[in-house]
Amino acid sequence: MSTNDEIIYYPPSIQTNKQKLQRAQDIASLVLGVGCGILTLESAYGFVFYLAGITLTNGIFLTACCEGKPEKFFTKPKQEIFLEGLFNNVPGFVMMWCLIYALVKASS
Repeated sequence: MSTNDEIIYYPPSIQTNKQKLQRAQDIASLVLGVGCGILTLESAYGFVFYLAGITLTNGIFLTACCEGKPEKFFTKPKQEIFLEGLFNNVPGFVMMWCLIYALVKASS
């Protein structure tokens, strides 16, 4: 791409792309929380599991949905895909982790 080429973004499409990514990250964080609870992970092990899982989810989204070219679908791809999703979904992850962990420990 030469310096004269400028990417023009259509804001409703960018917003739709962000919503699809957020939905995928929401589901992944809840599933990862269930996984941590079932495995009865504690402390840093659970958060390492979350970081690995959400990074894998973002990588799959990048490959499958963005066709490996996130700059076509997001204005700031690295920030929007990897950083925002990383921190926005921690509360849901922790909620599911604690709930399932408590259920597993109570039944054993």
